[in-house]
Formats: sequence, C-alpha cells, structure tokens
Amino acid sequence: MSKRHFASAAIALAVATGLLSGCETAPTRLAVGQAESFAREMAEIDAVAKSADKDGAIHRYQQLAAANPGKAEPWARIAQIRFGQSAYSLAIQAAEEALARDPSNREAKSVSAVAGLRLAARSLESLRADSSLTGDAHADAQQLAGQLRETLGTPVLLPAAQAPPPKKKKSERRARPGAAPAAQTRIRDSGDPASR
Repeated sequence: MSKRHFASAAIALAVATGLLSGCETAPTRLAVGQAESFAREMAEIDAVAKSADKDGAIHRYQQLAAANPGKAEPWARIAQIRFGQSAYSLAIQAAEEALARDPSNREAKSVSAVAGLRLAARSLESLRADSSLTGDAHADAQQLAGQLRETLGTPVLLPAAQAPPPKKKKSERRARPGAAPAAQTRIRDSGDPASR
C-alpha cells in the first residue's frame, strides 16, 4: 500500500469515526433537550391548571399529549382536572389513556378507581330512588351499596358536599351493661318517697 493510499484510508477512518461519534451524541443531546422541553411545557400548563382556566389547561395538555404520544403525565393531569369537575366518566377515560402509556401511574389508578366508585354510587342512588324497581335487582343494588359503604366509607363514595353525617353505631346507642334504664333513674331522683 502506498503512502497516498494509507493517508486516504486514515482520513476515511477518521471521518467515519467522527461521524459515528457524532451519531452517538446527537440523539442523546436531542433526547435530553426534548425531555427538558416537555418538563418546561408541563410546568407551564400546571400553572394554568391551578388558575381558573381548567378548560384551557385541558386543551394544552391534550396538545402536549398529541406531540408526545408515549407520555402518560398529560393524561393523568387531565384525569385529575375532570375528577375535580365531577366529570367522572371523562376522568376515567383520561386515566385509562395514562394507564395505557404507564400502567404503574398511581395518580391515574386512583382517579380511575374512585371515579368509578362515584359513578357506581350515583347509579345505585338512582336505582334506590326508582320506586318501580323491585325484586332481585333492587335487593342486589342495596346490598352492593351497603358493602361499598362498609368497605370504603361514605366520604370516599360521595363528594364532601353530598356525604351524609356519620351515623352512630348500634353499640353506641345501647345503654351500657349494668346501667339503670333512664326511666328508673328519673323516678329515683325525683324525690318521691314512694320510689325509694
């Protein structure tokens, strides 16, 4: 091999090495830049969501989700806003979009579960109010509603404004064992000599 061919081969090797090393760092820089841009955009939209413009925030989250189809965060934020608006079916849809992208997203799991329970509670309330509903369906609905209340508590199922005051347990309403009934106590304390 002549010196000229050797020099040409060395130059070609240096150019190829430079191109390859450039290929390795360019995608890395691009990915970091995209992640920073996504985080900045999320922070800006989060600020809008904290203001009164919830619909504007939802629209911007949707745009960000369309530009970043693999990201779950915009969908999880939409689910939270919809839940706060008591739009439970829309909250569930957004939560499911988030979970499709990130099955471990706790925010989306929580919104999906509680929004589903609130929809179920509404449906059960509607069934209970329907006087034409009788038989097994009515009994099943009442039993399910009771189980949900016992398991989760009424405040989880109903928003705070709709939740009834907590009921006293039967054990709290009964007289303590060994205590005198109220009527007997009143007679003894009345000062009537016949009651002594």
